[in-house]
This record gives sequence, structure tokens and C-alpha cells, in this order.
Amino acid sequence: MKNRRRKILSLSLCTAMLLTALPFAEVNAADSNTSTQESRETAELKAAISEVKKRINIPKELTKFDYETETSYETTYYRLVWYSQKKNDYGDLYTDKSITVEYFNGFISGYSYYDINISRSSKPAFAKLSPEEQEKCVKKHLKALNPELKGNMVIERDTEELSLYDRTVYYNLWREENGIYFGSNIGNIEIDRDTGKLLSFELTWWNDAKCPDASNILSEQEVTQIYASRKPLGVRYSLFTDSKYDSEKREWVYTSFILPVYYPTVDGENMIDAITGNYTSYYDDREKYSYTDAYNWKDSDYEDDEIWAYEGVDGDGEYIEDYSDAELEAIDKENKYISAEQALKIIKDNKYIKFNKELVQSSAYISSYTDDKGKEKVSKVFSYEFSTDDETKDSIYLSVAMDAFDGHIIGFNKSYYYGDKSPNKNVKPVSKTSAVSVAEKAAEYFIGDKAKEYREDSVWNDNSKEVSKRIYFTRYVNDIPTDFDDMKITVDSRGEVLSFSHTYHDMKFPKGKLVSEEQAYEKLFENMKPELFYHGFTDLQMKSHVYLTYEFESSYFINALTGERISYDGTPYYSNCAEKPAAKEAKLYTDIKGHKYEKEIKTLWDHGIRLTDSEKLDPDGAITMGEFIELIESVILYEELDDYYENNPKLKEKLTYKELAKLYVYIYAKGCFEAGGIEGIFAPPYKNVPTSDPYCGYIAIAKSKGFISHGTSFSKDKTISRAEALKAIYDYIAAEKGMKLYEIFNI
Repeated sequence: MKNRRRKILSLSLCTAMLLTALPFAEVNAADSNTSTQESRETAELKAAISEVKKRINIPKELTKFDYETETSYETTYYRLVWYSQKKNDYGDLYTDKSITVEYFNGFISGYSYYDINISRSSKPAFAKLSPEEQEKCVKKHLKALNPELKGNMVIERDTEELSLYDRTVYYNLWREENGIYFGSNIGNIEIDRDTGKLLSFELTWWNDAKCPDASNILSEQEVTQIYASRKPLGVRYSLFTDSKYDSEKREWVYTSFILPVYYPTVDGENMIDAITGNYTSYYDDREKYSYTDAYNWKDSDYEDDEIWAYEGVDGDGEYIEDYSDAELEAIDKENKYISAEQALKIIKDNKYIKFNKELVQSSAYISSYTDDKGKEKVSKVFSYEFSTDDETKDSIYLSVAMDAFDGHIIGFNKSYYYGDKSPNKNVKPVSKTSAVSVAEKAAEYFIGDKAKEYREDSVWNDNSKEVSKRIYFTRYVNDIPTDFDDMKITVDSRGEVLSFSHTYHDMKFPKGKLVSEEQAYEKLFENMKPELFYHGFTDLQMKSHVYLTYEFESSYFINALTGERISYDGTPYYSNCAEKPAAKEAKLYTDIKGHKYEKEIKTLWDHGIRLTDSEKLDPDGAITMGEFIELIESVILYEELDDYYENNPKLKEKLTYKELAKLYVYIYAKGCFEAGGIEGIFAPPYKNVPTSDPYCGYIAIAKSKGFISHGTSFSKDKTISRAEALKAIYDYIAAEKGMKLYEIFNI
């Protein structure tokens, strides 16, 4: 169904093709001068190149061209690449610039611009284009890329602020029809924040989409009633773990506890047709029409060659850790854990583990397990086998896990592989009645009275030809099943137990009257609202199918004792998650209009540099020491200011010139900072700053280092306004070359 080709064309061939290019919409088999498949493909490629170059300017410096095509069903996808190359110092070619375009059926679905010389600057700088100008550039690019696009596109900046460091800006694109989100038509676009140049673009869009009318849809209340009637809740005990940080011990403390919870018993079916109230036919129609992910470039099929799974000793297989014989011998010699001889005696004495005489030990290793009290303990796993290279002979494998100290068996797994001529190959199918009976007796043998709390819940096929069956048990407490304690026992038709494993938590199970299913749903729907949206798929003929649905969350837990929804850790869900009301969007200060630094303050605001999120800045009011430090840290990134900030008792006081002089010394002459605090060793730097002044040393150092302008006096107690501080930061960022803060704001 798929065909992929890749070709590299010379410049002369590209030029010849472009001179005879035809509009893509007019290209078909009848239009070709010849009837060969290659001529049709060539004509279509020429048309694709021609149409793309009508919409996108390809610089003449990109003299090389490469392309790749993929045919999926009846559609051909093109990846067109224009690029230029240079040689490095070793004479090797490398690509320095390129433009890549993804195109099909007259639609540009992807664009990417690459320039090796573009790098992220380490110096903060303001964007040369305003947010309004940047959005105009985005709209211009979108119109040029796909001028015939239909439908209502929403364009939203990925972040509210401009960046001081990142030279690119991203916008998210999505479709809304009738004020409803269209989940299948989305994309993004990236431009240069200073020039507006297009850097990247991706879009999935269906021009032929016919969206169902939303004027006569069911209400949320009607839909929730339908959902609750079709999706009953089940109840079970679940295990949760709460975590708290112990600041004294400097470690996390984890506490496990159990709660009865309601949960949705039916998987899927969370989307309800917003008009009919039926479960949407979306999934059935996808199979009916053989849906395809159209409007996306089809990269080579991904094959999952590696399957990762944990194979323990619970009957799922055997996990063998790579220990050498010398290491195992050293462990045994410590006489700390159970020996191989002791383990073998325990296994042979076990009523339900049949130790075949042919078996010999193949490996042993130390591992860990969690006991009934939740404590982690040491286990030792012994493996035995009997096998030959003769495929006509039987093979036997046995793995047993036991406590490394007292030797009690935690679990085991045994398997037979019958040879081609083995008389055991025709063993009769396992019987449900006898197998369950054997399993129940084995469970009592291994875990005693605890086995009475487990109920068998295996799925049986009466027509099965299996010669062995793994039987599943679930633990019940207070007549409620648990989702964390189970037991698995495998029995064959001869009555031999082939595996045993179980989990058991010796913990407190809460009791109490459970709220009803109706009450649980009522509380759930107070906060969990269904989402209304359009979504759909495209079929093999590229026709779109669109559905208007309400969708509910697919999984959730409800505390069955209170009816409140809870999180994965058992805590109240709606007090811990994103369901909280969104923070009110901050707006530009209302008291800066007409201020001499209005432009600078607004520019900083656009880039996320703000002193407060309140409506008023109070531009001429004094800035505090703490506010000023946070301000310069947000731009200049002085990580070494942490200690100065945390240990300064004057953070809430107004920032004065003398405090600023001290701060400059800490930042730019840190080696002198400690000496600056010693009184009586510095000559008066100014006539109004005597030796006895506690700031004399800092001011003297600041003057000698050029942090302070020269003169006969120093306005040490003069305060700095909030607007002046912002202007200083603005000048720092706007400077063409990297400068020190004291060079920008000379006190």
C-alpha cells in the first residue's frame, strides 16, 4: 500500500523541470505526454515544486535540491529540501542553510528553516518587533503558505511575554467552529522575533470538514445523566502512598494507607454524541472507513523490536541476574544467608513443589522482596533445570524464591517443555473443578488462614485444550475486593502445581458506611464537567468525518466513604490539581501613562520584567532593597546573590545610594566585601562620609573601583525610585555591548 522513493537532482535538472512545471491540480494520467508511471511521477513532482515556490521564497544561494516522496493509498506526500553546502577545515562538506517543505494535494503541512550561523545569544536583548507586529507576520505567513485554507483558525502566542534571550517566538494554532474546539485540526508556527522571518510550521487541517450543527445539543446535565446510567461504578480497596519531606532528617518519608474507592467499571466509551446522546460512532466508523492519519508526513514505519517486561518468580517467567560463581560462593561462605543445601532440603520437603530427580542447580542470586508488613527484606532465588540439545527429549525448569534467612518460600515457577517424541505431549486438557480444588488447597498450605480471604476470579474457556491453567485469586476484605492483593497458582491436568505467587498487605482496612453510587456521581459531576468538541478522522479517499461529542475523563477515584474525588496519592483531587480557578491575567500598570519612562516600563512589561502584578506601579515611590535584587536577578542572573539576599535584614527598607554602593561591592569586588565592613580603617571617601560611618568602607571601595561617580560629596541617603530602577534595567538590556550594571546606573 505504501511506496517510498528518494532522489537527488542536479541543479540543471531542477531548472529544466521548473521551466515546464504545471499546476498540481491539473496533473493526472491523461495530461501526461507518455503513459509510463515515471512520466506521471515526474510531472507531479514538477507541479509540486512549482506550487511550493509560488508560496515560499527560496533564496538563490540554496543551489542544491533533494526530495523524498511517500505514496500512501491514493495520496503522494512530498518532502522537498533546498540547501547549500560548504567545506570545513578538513575538506568535508556540511550543510550550512536549508529549507524543508512538506506538501501534498495543494497543501503545505510543514516548513523548516535551518541556518548553522543562527545561535542563541547569551546577552539579553529586547525584541525589535512588538507583539502586535509579530502576530501580523504570523498571519501573513499563514496566508502565503495555504491561501485557500477554510475554517476558523485561532492563533495564540505560546507565552504571554517576549523573551530576552530566545530569538524565536512560537504560536499555537487550532480550529474552532461555532465556538467549539476542533481537536483534529491543530498546528504551530515559529518566527524570528526581530525580523518576523518564518522558521518552522506544522499544520493538520481539513478543508472539506463539515461540522455538525451545534445549535440543538444536549445540555451538560442531560449528558451526565446518560453517562452515569451507562457506566456503573465499582467499589474496591486501593493502596495509596503519601509523601512528606522531613526537613530535620532531610529525607522523604512515605506512608502507605488503604481506602475504599469507587471507579468506572467500563473501559473507554467516554465520548457521547452531543446531539443524539448515544455513544459516538467515531470508533466504529474509523474501522468501517479504514481511517488514515492524513495531512501528516509518513515517516518510516516504527517497529518495536524490543519488548521490555519484568519476569519475576510469580509464574510469569524467570529473571536471572548475572552473578559469577565466585561471587555466589563468596556470598554462601559468609554463612549469612541460607545455603544451597538447606534450600534444596526445604524445596524437597515442600508438599506442592515436585522436585524431579533429573533437576540440577543452574544458578542462585540474591534479590529483595516486601513482606506482609511492607518491610523490604532479602530473598534468595535458586534455579534448577534439566535440558539437552536433543529436541525429542523433555526439558524441565524450576525457579524458587525464598527468604534468605529463614528459608520460607515466597514463590516458585516450574515449566515443562515436551520433546517431539515425548509421551507427555498428549496430556489431556486441565479440568476446572479439579484445578481450582488443587489450587485452593495449595494456597492454604502456603499462606494458612490468609487463603480464606482470596476468591477465585479466573476466566475459563470450556473449549480450551490447555494442559495447564494459571488460576487467579483476588483478596476480599469486608466483602470488598482489593486491587493490590492477589494470588496466582498454576495447576496442570495431572494435578501438579507449577507456580505460586501472592501479595498480602497486613494493614488496617477502614470500615464505615459507603456513600451510594448515585451520591458519588452527584459529587463527581459538581466538578468534573464533560468537554464539548469536534474531532474526527480522514478515510482512504482523504474525506474527513467530523463528530460533535461530549467527552468525560477516562479514569478517576472517588473516596467511597466521603464521595469526594481523590488523587493517585489518596489526597483530595480538586485542592491539588489544575481544576483550581485560573489566575487573573495581569494587565499593564494604570499609573504610568505620561511618565517620562513610560516606554521603557511598558517594554520591560512585554518581556515579563515586572515589579508587581498589581494594577499600580507607583513609579516615583522608592524601591526596596529586596525588590531591586529580585529585579536584577531576573535579568542579569546573579546566582551569587542568594546569600546576600537571604541574610540581609534590610530587604524591606528603601534602597539608598549607600546600600547600592555596598551591593555593587558585593557583586563586582566580592573579595573586598568582608574588609568593607571593618570600621576605622578607611579614609573618608567623601566629606559627608566620615570614617565612623558604617558604610564608609563600602563607599570607599566602590569609589576606588569606579562604581561611584567622582565628586566632593556623596548622596548616601538618597533613595532610588521604582521607575529609575526599571530604567536602569532597560538601559542594561538595550546596550549594544555587554556592560556592568554600575556602568549603566552610575550613582
